[in-house]
Amino acid sequence: MEKVVNQLRNFNFLTSMKFNGFVLFLFMNLTIAQDNIAPVVTAEGDQFYCPGSAIPVVTAFDIVDVDDTEIDEFAIQISQGYQRGNDILRLIGVNNGIETTWNNIEGKLTFRGVSGAPMLYTDLIPAIQNVVFESTSNNPTAEKFFSLTVGSANYLPETDHYYEYVPFIGIPWDDARDAAANRTFFGLQGYLVTITSQAEAQLSGEQAAGTGWIGGSDSQQEGVWRWETGPETGEVFWNGGINGTSPNFAFWNNQEPNNVGGENGVGEDYAHITAPGVGIPGSWNDLRLTGETSGDYQPKGYVVEYGGLPGDPVLNLSASTKITTPQVLETFSDEICGPGIASLEALASTGDLLWFENETGGMPIGTGEIFETPFLVQNQTFYVLASEAGCFTGQRIAVEAVVKLVPAINNGITITNCDEDGIADGFTNFDLTQYLELINPDFGDYTFTFHLTEAEAEANENVQSATLFNNSIANEIFFRIEGFGEYCYEVGSLFLEVSTTSFSDDFLFELQVCDTNEADGIAEFNLINAEQSLLAQFPAQQNLTLSFFRTNEEATLQQNQIENTAIYQNLQPYSETLFVRVDDEASGTCFGIGEHLLLTVFERPIFQLQNEYNFCTNSSILVSPINPQADYDYTWFNSSDEVVGNEPEINLSIEGNYTVIATSINDCSSEVLFFTVLESSPPSLLSEYLIVNSDEQTITITNDMGQLGLGLYEFSLDNPFGPYQLEMTFANVEPGLHTLYAVDLKGCGSDEIEVGIVGVPKFFTPNNDSVNDEMKVLGITDDFYQSGNLFIYDRYGKLLAQENAIEGGWSGFYNGRSLPPSDYWYVLELITTDGLLESRNGHFTLKQ
Repeated sequence: MEKVVNQLRNFNFLTSMKFNGFVLFLFMNLTIAQDNIAPVVTAEGDQFYCPGSAIPVVTAFDIVDVDDTEIDEFAIQISQGYQRGNDILRLIGVNNGIETTWNNIEGKLTFRGVSGAPMLYTDLIPAIQNVVFESTSNNPTAEKFFSLTVGSANYLPETDHYYEYVPFIGIPWDDARDAAANRTFFGLQGYLVTITSQAEAQLSGEQAAGTGWIGGSDSQQEGVWRWETGPETGEVFWNGGINGTSPNFAFWNNQEPNNVGGENGVGEDYAHITAPGVGIPGSWNDLRLTGETSGDYQPKGYVVEYGGLPGDPVLNLSASTKITTPQVLETFSDEICGPGIASLEALASTGDLLWFENETGGMPIGTGEIFETPFLVQNQTFYVLASEAGCFTGQRIAVEAVVKLVPAINNGITITNCDEDGIADGFTNFDLTQYLELINPDFGDYTFTFHLTEAEAEANENVQSATLFNNSIANEIFFRIEGFGEYCYEVGSLFLEVSTTSFSDDFLFELQVCDTNEADGIAEFNLINAEQSLLAQFPAQQNLTLSFFRTNEEATLQQNQIENTAIYQNLQPYSETLFVRVDDEASGTCFGIGEHLLLTVFERPIFQLQNEYNFCTNSSILVSPINPQADYDYTWFNSSDEVVGNEPEINLSIEGNYTVIATSINDCSSEVLFFTVLESSPPSLLSEYLIVNSDEQTITITNDMGQLGLGLYEFSLDNPFGPYQLEMTFANVEPGLHTLYAVDLKGCGSDEIEVGIVGVPKFFTPNNDSVNDEMKVLGITDDFYQSGNLFIYDRYGKLLAQENAIEGGWSGFYNGRSLPPSDYWYVLELITTDGLLESRNGHFTLKQ
């Protein structure tokens, strides 16, 4: 009897395939025995895996074939959860008549007979039972499925379908679709693969023997991707381009589908599994119908799927088993305030949870979802492992027990505030936030709340207003200091007292400054300059400090203190009075509060100047201040900071950069004003500074080294009234003589020069109407050329005339006879003023 695999897979058919404009007729003489009965494969093996170990793929296996005793090929594949580079299947023990091949790409172990001979079932069945799985990964995928299949196709238990890669370099998508439909596998009808899950994508893509076409296309409607083959025919799996969405499942590569060439009507409308090494392994990209002719985007074949179509037979050619590796799904750390016992938690996918002190090695110190740590005085990391049957290998997940530090505090201190609320009753408002530094010098690292009782502080309840607390409510108040990061909290108390000392009512100290550049009455003051005079109002030999505020309430509550006293900017223009508070910082005692510091801003000189002044050569320019606000003294400087004048205005005739400063009666200086004085001159147009390109019909003025003069110039062609341009090239200039004009932008003069673009008219009409009667060379001037000849030829190359290109022209006669209308050819040879030969040729038309 023929071998089972060949008997069941092959059949007689004659099919035609269109490929690149040719019809290929394929005749496959494959005989099938109609009475052959397919084998039935059964396997058992739902097991747990201990990482790093070797485990049999099956616990029981059998093949029942009522009419055969041997088989050509069998395969075991890691069809789901395969980790390339870590996972391997291998055959152990003594296995008669069996050879195996491991394919790292497909994750498949293939069985064949020795030297290509068939395998006896009696040899194959025990060999399958000798296959073991191993993984070098410390964290294998949670579930791995193994497909045990007759033949070479890949079997996926999730779909109960088979998958086969067919190599065919350069095959178009539609031919691949037809070819797939003409394939069968043990009676199952083939079709271009339709991929509806990640497991299916991995098996038919990353784990396939090659990459190729799949059954998706948006050729019916751009941007609406449908499955065009198989049971999913017509089902939409993607809407849009690279930023589109899927109603179910899609596995596009990065920046795909991108529809390259879509604007030209030959867009990429067909789905293809991307070549290895390009983006995400096994993912998809879109290609044109034929793909590229070479490289990564040339089709290398197609992927066929078998199963799921109406009329398919029910087969048991495959079986599957799986192994499960317990996983830690989630962990929960714990924090405790100060030394103690922490409670750590974890959840497992299955099995037991074992707790360890170290990431590797050692014995468990606890089991279960909740682990109570030993007594801890500092942070410690523990490790949890999901385990089955006492397995100690695998990935241990770190779970941290955090022991937070208790903040240090100064407990039971007394703070004193001045009674400046207008009622001398010994009660006033306190801004408790101003005394946080007394509780802990690093107060900025903590948050504070205030409470009426210690119990409320411990529970963080009934929080009092910290910025407006009156000692009439309580003379003792409890605080809770809460840390960040490695700190937790502590509780303590403050005692509140009221002082009645103060400044003299009529005392006022004044600081004076000049206004800033903006002239708005706002300036910067150094308040430190007032401290000595202010502290002199209190008895000496006391450790007193000053603080400044904008209002009496802020000074009383110590809110919004002016921090940067060395650079304080007033808020009220020109005049502002600040409130001064004097404290004994060591005890927190207030010695006085009052409105005792006057800030005065004097106006600074204000005037304007132009940024730039200009004078023509052999003249000068008068520079005068614009819109001065008062009478000022002026000092003028040159670029070397030398004084060049002290009058209200100055006459300058030297080009350069200058500055000026004005000084007011209050000795306030203006900002330094900068201005520039520039010299300009009329332009001087000379032929040596012009580049005339008659072939390209351009005229370019060169002024790289200021050849034209000192000024900035603009130019016009053929019209002294413009339009003018700063651009120094004129393009598309018609052949002939032109006048170039140059004008100084500062009004210092102009110049002009005649310029020629050499050219021959396209036609001439020698009809004696005095209009265009001669064929003359245009644009020749003595400034550029010393001589020239114009040669006229007919279309056969016969010389008809030779004329002086500079002085004369051709009237259309040859040997005294006027020539008929036609196209004629010319050669123009010119000698430049530098003695160089310029030659050009072309044709023109003689019209009557």
